[in-house]
Amino acid sequence: RRLLSISALASSLSPPRSLASSLAAFAAQRLSMHGTALAAAVAPAALVAAVAVGYILGKRGGRQRPRSAPTTQCACGASLHGFSDNARERHYASARHRRNIRLIARCAKIVVAENWGEYRNAIAHCVRETDTVLEVGCGNGVTTSLLSQTAARAVGVDLSAPLIDEARRRFPSLEWHSMDARRAGDLAKLARFDAIFVDLNGSRELETLCPLIDAYEATMRPSVIVVKSNKLKHLVSKCKSVEALIRDGGPRGGGGPEPASTATGPACRPRRYRRGS
Repeated sequence: RRLLSISALASSLSPPRSLASSLAAFAAQRLSMHGTALAAAVAPAALVAAVAVGYILGKRGGRQRPRSAPTTQCACGASLHGFSDNARERHYASARHRRNIRLIARCAKIVVAENWGEYRNAIAHCVRETDTVLEVGCGNGVTTSLLSQTAARAVGVDLSAPLIDEARRRFPSLEWHSMDARRAGDLAKLARFDAIFVDLNGSRELETLCPLIDAYEATMRPSVIVVKSNKLKHLVSKCKSVEALIRDGGPRGGGGPEPASTATGPACRPRRYRRGS
């Protein structure tokens, strides 16, 4: 009866079932070999040992911290939702992962502004004192002059020769060129630009604007490109990554795009500017 009690208790212990079962089997073996007299001494010892081991390991297991959930988005931008450890390792070793990482390392940061206020407020966050900055679509030169107050050098270009003449009259100490914004190679010859500000009419079609951004990035390799475009800003505000889709429970789930005031940050809240001021 004692042996049956030991076996039942040992089998019910968790987590160290294999160890408790071994102790119960040891008690049973001693009983069969040496009779009831020895069993009377061995059985209680096995019982105490099984209970002690179960208690100690159970407490140790209870102190273990739960593992944090694995990330569901790779640094290369790929979704890892539902991937097993082996699948993750295969992804990290894949050509797709290596290609994406290389592209990200070479990519400029794209900052999208909806209006004049956001566009000009981006100067404080995107331009350093040592930067050489280009503004494409400078108009009469007001924003380029603001850039020159922060950057080491600011260059303004515009297709309109009359506007460039006006910019030269208003800001004679700055550098101005009448050039076609589509000729990225010619723009690249002006200087090595760290940042590029683009204002080609805020309502310019995306099929015209997006190829220009790609061309500037590939040709001039700036660290950041700031684009004033209400259409591009509206498109970005409607975009959602796969990770956000999973987190919010589908395209009709909660969440949604952030309001403009939080998505652009407190320092990028719209301010009013007159175009010629």
